[in-house]
Amino acid sequence: MDLSKAELHFMKKIPTGAEASNVLVGELDFLHQPIMAFVRLSPAVLLSGMTEVPIPTRFLFVLLGPEGKGHQYHEIGRSMMR
Repeated sequence: MDLSKAELHFMKKIPTGAEASNVLVGELDFLHQPIMAFVRLSPAVLLSGMTEVPIPTRFLFVLLGPEGKGHQYHEIGRSMMR
């Protein structure tokens, strides 16, 4: 896997054995109420394209809801990352 100069610089700052958590939120026009999932992956999995640098993902949080409340879903996603 080829890393850019910026990615290599960033990877040097990440401790060995570090794992990622991914938070995904969005709106879908066919949903009538929000659905949410919190997933722990065991073992952690390298999900290419999900993180800026290639580190394995341990946790996934997904929140999808009907259109019109995207800002609220965004804020919930932000709170999951703190």
